[in-house]
Amino acid sequence: LVLAACGQGPAETESPAATADATAPESVVVYAAYEDKTYLPALFNEFTQKTGIVVIVRNGEVPGIVDDVIDSRVDPVADVLITPSSYGMWRVSEEGELRPNYSELVAANVPEWLRDPDKYWLALGYRQAEIVYDAAQVDPAGITAYEDLAAESFRRKLCLSTSALAVNRSVIAMLTLKLGRRDAELAVRGWVANLALPPFETEAQLVQAIARGECAVGIASSGTTVGTRLAVLVPEAAYVDVEAVGVTRHANNPDAAFALVDWLVGTQIQQRHAAQTALLPVSTDATASHYVLQVAAGTDEATKLAERARYR
Repeated sequence: LVLAACGQGPAETESPAATADATAPESVVVYAAYEDKTYLPALFNEFTQKTGIVVIVRNGEVPGIVDDVIDSRVDPVADVLITPSSYGMWRVSEEGELRPNYSELVAANVPEWLRDPDKYWLALGYRQAEIVYDAAQVDPAGITAYEDLAAESFRRKLCLSTSALAVNRSVIAMLTLKLGRRDAELAVRGWVANLALPPFETEAQLVQAIARGECAVGIASSGTTVGTRLAVLVPEAAYVDVEAVGVTRHANNPDAAFALVDWLVGTQIQQRHAAQTALLPVSTDATASHYVLQVAAGTDEATKLAERARYR
């Protein structure tokens, strides 16, 4: 879901039931970043049929869509913003561009650790950074944390995807919070020293390399397809990132926007959304991670750390 900004304006897609103008009282404009531009309109068509509220989806690039909302360059005005990572939504919130959400349904359906403490945004789903390994080559008893992969015992056994991916920058940001900047950088330098191959462009390529025996272990997001030969473990202090949703400060129809958010966190829609996006639903029981919201603020510094450690 994470795409590079290309400078082009977002493309408009309406739900099949949408016939009203984007500025009409009973319409909601959603800005999102999805490769599959048919998914959200089809999903929101059910909301339109149930409520009569038209939903118009504008697909944009990341981080361009976030910058446009912050700088009020979107036309029509965004009512709802959906970002594939907490980092984008955190930026919008820091700029004061979101309305607080006091919905009782959100409070009941979304665990507190998957909601912004100031109520400006919440998770629609979440993913964990997991350690994927070849069970024939790796004893999982020796791995309890991401930094363990910097040990010399993993020399020429580690594969990673590029540091340009949000999940990897976020894991580095988490390590900085957990270990401090110096030890986090030493851990990342250890990863680089242990690489069996140069970093891959995608997590799928990384997992395939482990399955082929070209390396023995790596880091990938939950939901990444793994073969029967591979196993997955979640570190004791696991990094969690969220797909986030918020209602914008300049929304033309905030009441309808909050109604849409309520609908999205309903149990039935959550299960379907999780199946479509390979995210974990917010209603799923999971160990709370205090790193979820803190990491977003440290992502820029993580990019610089990766550069210093020559993790490209």
